[in-house]
Amino acid sequence: MFKVNSHRYLLTALLSSVLLSGCSLFKEEVVEVEKVDTYKFVAIGYATMSAQTGATDDIKMLNAIKASKLEAYKELAEQVYGVMLSSENSVQQYQLRNDGMSTKVKGLVRGAKVLRSYHEKDLYITELGLNMETLPYLKSAEFIDRSEVIRVPSQIYY
Repeated sequence: MFKVNSHRYLLTALLSSVLLSGCSLFKEEVVEVEKVDTYKFVAIGYATMSAQTGATDDIKMLNAIKASKLEAYKELAEQVYGVMLSSENSVQQYQLRNDGMSTKVKGLVRGAKVLRSYHEKDLYITELGLNMETLPYLKSAEFIDRSEVIRVPSQIYY
């Protein structure tokens, strides 16, 4: 009777270890989730200093800084609001005669932050970031009194 019980315990222990070792074969590895960046949208604007208008190199550099920032804002607006594409084609006698495309971006970008602003050789680069979670906490972009609007003369930067 002692021999039968010892075989039974041995058989139970053997089956249990086989079944439990089989579970470890299918165990999934724990993968750590990467830290999510606080900025949901990041845009980069570029402008060359030599292409800018200005009497001195300093003024050309300041214009390149402005132009790269405007380009970054434009790219940010494209990411947030999208780009309106218009296309026009004309065909005559089964041949493509005219093919044109235009793009348009329209939107208000508030709460963007300059992450980096630097130059490499003749190129000025501005990186902007936009955290959409902070938008509800920003003040309204509308002016109460139109006399508060500062008028800046129009200039083409590039």
